[in-house]
Amino acid sequence: MPAARKSPAAKAAAPQPPSPAPRRRGRPPKTESPIGAEPMLSRTTILQHAIELTKTTPLDQISMVQLAKDFGVAPGLIHYYLGGRDQLVTGVLNDYYRQRTLRLQPLTGDWRADVERISRLSFQVAIENPGVSNYVASHNRYRLFQDVQPGETDYGLEYFNRMTSAIMQGDFSAEQVALAYHLLAQYLVSASMAEASRQLPGHTPSFPPNDREPVTAQH
Repeated sequence: MPAARKSPAAKAAAPQPPSPAPRRRGRPPKTESPIGAEPMLSRTTILQHAIELTKTTPLDQISMVQLAKDFGVAPGLIHYYLGGRDQLVTGVLNDYYRQRTLRLQPLTGDWRADVERISRLSFQVAIENPGVSNYVASHNRYRLFQDVQPGETDYGLEYFNRMTSAIMQGDFSAEQVALAYHLLAQYLVSASMAEASRQLPGHTPSFPPNDREPVTAQH
């Protein structure tokens, strides 16, 4: 026996599924997840990944597209969290100077010993981060002072203050302090680049080789 058809009135009385809420205008807040991998994504996690990449890759070769591929998201999402390539560069460099600054010990009053200690620690950080050292050696933008977020510390400025304070303990003039900082910074850049490319004398075999017999003049 065929099933009885519902009358139009019965259909109207039947409960209807709720309609979806209208989508709000503008970008979704950063706590939402339009892409599967987004919950793990943030400005901090992107910068941490870029910092790790600079252990083996020059900073200027790390692209927003590469970062997007590494996280499995669209490039626009990387731009959304960082704001642009400049923010990527300055974020990585600020961490570079943070590493330098946090290793520093309080000043002792002996300007020469303090400057030497700061220089050695700075050199160590530089060779641990060759991709950043390469950038500092070849670019002027964000070479020292950084474009930080509200509430963040500019560690480039902090490092500069610590180094110049150490030099000033020697009662030098402002011009002498500025020149000393510039010369030390240039030396650290060139020395760290030479170390990263294994060009320092310690990486070069002795010449002539020790096992070669000395050449004598023929008469």
